[in-house]
Amino acid sequence: MDALPTELIDAVLEQVYFIDGVVDTVTLSSCALACRAWSGPAQKLLFRHVALRGMHQSRGHLSFVEATDPRSERGRTIAGHIRVLEVFLGDKAGLDLDDADLADIIERTPRLYELVLRVTGIHQFTDGAMQKLGRLASAGTQIQTAEGIKAVGPVRLCALTILSCGIQSPILFQLLLIWPTVKFLHIGVEIAPPAPHWRPTFKLYQLTLMRTPRIHIMHWLLSSSMDSLRILSFRDLPGKDFDPLLEQLGLKLRSLRLMNYNLRAASVIKQCPNLEELIIVQLSPFMKLGNLPQTLEHLSCRNLPAEDQSLGSVVEAVDGLPKLRVVTCDRRAREDEQFGDLERLCTSKRIELFIDETPFWVREDPVYVERFPRSKSVANFALMN
Repeated sequence: MDALPTELIDAVLEQVYFIDGVVDTVTLSSCALACRAWSGPAQKLLFRHVALRGMHQSRGHLSFVEATDPRSERGRTIAGHIRVLEVFLGDKAGLDLDDADLADIIERTPRLYELVLRVTGIHQFTDGAMQKLGRLASAGTQIQTAEGIKAVGPVRLCALTILSCGIQSPILFQLLLIWPTVKFLHIGVEIAPPAPHWRPTFKLYQLTLMRTPRIHIMHWLLSSSMDSLRILSFRDLPGKDFDPLLEQLGLKLRSLRLMNYNLRAASVIKQCPNLEELIIVQLSPFMKLGNLPQTLEHLSCRNLPAEDQSLGSVVEAVDGLPKLRVVTCDRRAREDEQFGDLERLCTSKRIELFIDETPFWVREDPVYVERFPRSKSVANFALMN
């Protein structure tokens, strides 16, 4: 194994990186222990996505601190591999990691691309933590090495994901103020604080909402992104009060993702006439897919596991979309009695029929898209540099 070229080792390990969209850390950890030649390439992949779920000074936290020691060349090398950092922040009165720990951790991740946060027991970050995060975002930091003091450039965060925090918490706004470089924003929790007085300068490319905020927060979030937003995702369909905003956004949207298809969903889709991609997780047993944009190149319909499949409306929709290149279904689509009709239709129209095994809740890589669909792939690492 020692004689294999590094490029070949990288290619082999990349093949085992994902299992249905989830990183296979068990196999990669075993490969890192196989031999010296495999250790570096396996660690490079293991540290692409780091999740810290433990407490301050826990085994996981201490291992991370030791592995990314900026005073050693090995520590700086490993830290430079990290692109996605997932951190659980807890009660500041307990032993959980808190906002001060977050600032110290990010200081060790100079090439961080995406920050994923779960926050409990902390309403807002302290001034001290915000000042340090601000310095890291704008000026970077300096580290002491064996060769002397080394300057490290600013952390240019491109993607921000908030999976939990208090409803009234301003943490999202605090982080967006520090990082106007954010292009991909995923809000996985209900937020209802007052909108800040400062005007956003970040220009979003993608906005994913697991809970739809009130219209005044949406206006604030998108006030500087009306010309840049291309991908919009709703778990809960927006109400009619969003229609004026959708009318402005819809013409430039390339991808729209909705949880359910119903009359309101059809109205929202109608306001997006130039879509290249439409993703619907749950089809309606009562409504057919109708009046879809003729510009669609990718149509994805992935029913929730407990629901019956119904591909009849998908077959009719595919037959009327002239630019369609890819149709995506989940594995249970094969059980539908009309799956054979869909296969034959796609074959006759030279459309790729893709059965996606990835769980629908697995987030896509937050990278710019040339052509849809955007897969979750190690090939996206190059876009996160």
